[in-house]
Amino acid sequence: MIRRVLREFIISCFHLASIMMRQHPHLKGGEHLRRIPTPFIISPTHDSYFEIPSLSRVYYSLKPRPDFVVLAKEDFLSGKYLALNFGKKNFFLKCVFTFLDKTALPFIVFKILRLTTIHRPFIDTCAKKREQIRTEIGNQLGRAREGISRGLSTLVFPEGTTWGFGGLKKIRSAVYQLVENTFQSAHQKVHILPINVKVDRLVGGGKDIFINIGNPVFFRCPKDEFNERLAKILRQLHTITFSQIAAYYVRRLAESNAGARENLILAKEKFVASMERITAEIGEMVRRKKLPDIDIGLLNREYLLKKADGFLGYCRKKHYLRDSPSSGKEEIFILDVESILSSYPDREYRTRNPIGFHANELTSLGEAGIRRIYDSHLGA
Repeated sequence: MIRRVLREFIISCFHLASIMMRQHPHLKGGEHLRRIPTPFIISPTHDSYFEIPSLSRVYYSLKPRPDFVVLAKEDFLSGKYLALNFGKKNFFLKCVFTFLDKTALPFIVFKILRLTTIHRPFIDTCAKKREQIRTEIGNQLGRAREGISRGLSTLVFPEGTTWGFGGLKKIRSAVYQLVENTFQSAHQKVHILPINVKVDRLVGGGKDIFINIGNPVFFRCPKDEFNERLAKILRQLHTITFSQIAAYYVRRLAESNAGARENLILAKEKFVASMERITAEIGEMVRRKKLPDIDIGLLNREYLLKKADGFLGYCRKKHYLRDSPSSGKEEIFILDVESILSSYPDREYRTRNPIGFHANELTSLGEAGIRRIYDSHLGA
């Protein structure tokens, strides 16, 4: 009872943090959160730590609320978690987070949340201690499986990392092992609750966070087939945001003019008109179930115009765009083609080139069909 009360308090703090961070969560599929067969595995996508506070909305919508375990990477219990992951660019914040780590408060919070850690790096990136790591991961997953056998649900991020180039990353085997091993050892079915989380990140001000929840499912099949089936379910829960639509437009424009000697310009009026037409076509593809889902607000012109202003402001702040000296009444910008098309390792790509990352999120749904829509407007 004490643990449950403390857990409710901690999750309420996450909820408060989401408000202070100006997050605007949009929960879809909330009907799937009622009367899920327990225990179950909560399986959300994971692009950054930013959206984690908004997942408190999922917990509050669960009926009934479960007792659960969290499976996370090992530095959560290292005693240096906040200092290692936050405040790196701000000396004051780094000092504050280091002090909090020294108090052991984060360690206590994670323990109350029944957090169990899993070794990083993964087996396929560390050949020297392969067997040692395999044994260690097996033991950690075994503890999680024992929790499931006692009726505890589990939160597992199936991609296992925030690194990537945009779109769904490779699905790791933790979910498969928990489902399969629990069934074989305890003859117990463990359902998976798939969740896809997308942040409309490339706009100024508060961030819209789209949390799309799928129907709880149980299935068994060989590991590779299992992981691919789970990946397909998560892709079908993808939400197309304005950041994705606009980022691919800017990148496609840069790609089409990469060899040009003159500056590449972008007129705000034409950009907005293109966004309206492209969004309408993507919305129609969503309606015909050719694409998974879209921020439905984008079909409202006033909402879309506000997003377009926010996106252009973000690009100017990040120096993807700069004001053209020749612009008069019409707002005209010069594109920095080099930064838009820049490439980095997967660890750095999302933070170093957010335009490329969000463009890849959209094209991960099927680049050929999406490119045809864009090129018809770029040609015009």
